[in-house]
Amino acid sequence: MDHPTERRPVAVSDVATLLGVSVHTVNQWRKRAASATRVEPFPPPVGKVAGVDYWWNDQISEWARRTGRIKDEPASE
Repeated sequence: MDHPTERRPVAVSDVATLLGVSVHTVNQWRKRAASATRVEPFPPPVGKVAGVDYWWNDQISEWARRTGRIKDEPASE
């Protein structure tokens, strides 16, 4: 059953929590995105708040699914 998720901005630390990885891992993905040619790069930030980059949570979740960093949740019975 699909549950709509509220779209919200997420910073690097939120991305790490959302995907179950460290902040260091997220920063490595971002760094590699600059030179990525064989894999889908980490999405560019959609904006800044108080000098901090942010993304939309659904944008990050979709990227993570497409690149195999998280899998789709199994359907509940």
